[in-house]
Amino acid sequence: MKSRFWSLTTILIFLIFFFFMILPVLNLFTGSFQTQEKGAFTLQNYLSFFHYPSYWRSLWNSILIGLISAAGAMIVGVPMGYMVSRWNVMGKSLIVTLSTLPLMLPTFIAAFAWVILLGRGGIITKFLQTWGIHIGSIYGYPGMILVFVSQLYSYVFLMTLSGFSAVDESIEEAGCSLGSSQLRTFWTVSLPLVLPTILSGAILTFMSAIENFGVPMIIAQQTPNLVVKAYIEFTSEVGTHPGMAYTLSIFLILITMASLVAQRYYLSKRNFIQAARGKPKVKQLTPGKRLLASGIIYAFLIFTLIPFFVALVLSFMEMRGPVFYPRFSLQSYVYAFSRSARPIFNSYFLATISTLVAVLIGVPTGYILTRRKSAYSNALDIVIMLPFVIAGTILGIALITFFNQGWIVLTGTWVILVLSYVIRKMPFIARSSASILYQLDPSLDEASISLGVSPMKTFYKVTFRLMMGGVVSGAILSWVTIISELSSTLVLRSPSWSTMTVEMYQGVVSDDLGKAAAFSSIMIISTVIPLLLATKYFSKDKGGGILL
Repeated sequence: MKSRFWSLTTILIFLIFFFFMILPVLNLFTGSFQTQEKGAFTLQNYLSFFHYPSYWRSLWNSILIGLISAAGAMIVGVPMGYMVSRWNVMGKSLIVTLSTLPLMLPTFIAAFAWVILLGRGGIITKFLQTWGIHIGSIYGYPGMILVFVSQLYSYVFLMTLSGFSAVDESIEEAGCSLGSSQLRTFWTVSLPLVLPTILSGAILTFMSAIENFGVPMIIAQQTPNLVVKAYIEFTSEVGTHPGMAYTLSIFLILITMASLVAQRYYLSKRNFIQAARGKPKVKQLTPGKRLLASGIIYAFLIFTLIPFFVALVLSFMEMRGPVFYPRFSLQSYVYAFSRSARPIFNSYFLATISTLVAVLIGVPTGYILTRRKSAYSNALDIVIMLPFVIAGTILGIALITFFNQGWIVLTGTWVILVLSYVIRKMPFIARSSASILYQLDPSLDEASISLGVSPMKTFYKVTFRLMMGGVVSGAILSWVTIISELSSTLVLRSPSWSTMTVEMYQGVVSDDLGKAAAFSSIMIISTVIPLLLATKYFSKDKGGGILL
């Protein structure tokens, strides 16, 4: 009976992902070989891609921006990870907490704030001009790289921190005992052992940068990336067959998949196994050096959070269109709550419903991945990771075209938004749940079943309660990222189901900066408060840790 229950559960999860993700993406693939609805097979869209420079330049821009962002994240994240893991810097837990905030907060808020500071009429730009100092334009590559590196470096930092903390102490001691200097030991021993975690963080940075929609739309100008080009093609072909948008979508999916394959191939050719006999010692710096190292780290952390402080301050200033005045005012919030209260409700409603559904699907998935090992669970593991290689905009295009006709029409409803969020965020729940299950003894639920309790009741009465820490951590992570989701929301939302992110984006592009600042601050508060509560909850050692 237990076997049948989990077999049926596995099949159901497969069907959900097959029907609501794989089929829509396959529809994109087949549509890329057509120039009209239900047209004959043709390569015209792919020929047009290589014929017109605007298309293949957008591809090149995406790849180059992703590579530079990943390199920048490694330049920042690897030294920080080493210092925090090996030196007695001040407030390590605070450093980790502050470093996770940029990952949780919307990147397009950062882009908006940096434009206010460093744009052509920005605060810092005008101040420097009074001193005869003229800085280059923030638009294009400089601005996008600034935002991506400052907001996404945490992927490399957090993974590198974990990697350096796990290096076997005896290996480094052996290198030093053979006459190697500490610097040489770092480059030839420690760094190669941590390379898999560094590459994992770099790949996440690369994929996040090339899939990002909000930042290029705000700050790229004449340097659009592939996902922006796909969105423009899709919206300009409403009412016709958007075959070119499908083609651009397929190229973007191929890039992200190729990056993962390249990483796996590189790592498979090398051996990183070590006998973990003891954790490395933390170097006790002199008071002066400790203060200097800590100061450098905290200065960078504050720099990455500047955009969000700017957004909060601007939301309390009097603003008239694109011009703000240094006078305290609540007009932006009055506008937000009086004329745009529905998007606020929509954001909380959609994030909550989507998180609950993701938990309902993700928790059993995490159980299957850890406790029901088989060829089917391995296949399921691959399937649920597919959303990571599909940009939100691309998934939105796939869903809106697939469910726009036929026997299930979801376009224009709130259901299609929830569907998109669940598909993209459920893997967080599954992974965090699985991480807890690895630590639980399987005999606990087996004892319950042996006493006559059904597998379903055992799972929800025993196992689910024991893995609550991992479930809550994954749910919080999903909730805060859903409420700040822009890319898929912009494609899928109808006028009655607009969200705070859409309202803020529209405020930026229409120079209604007061509206944008108000929604930015509301989103920041909505994100930070759950994270702080989660950090406080899990710091009390209640059997779990927030998975970031």
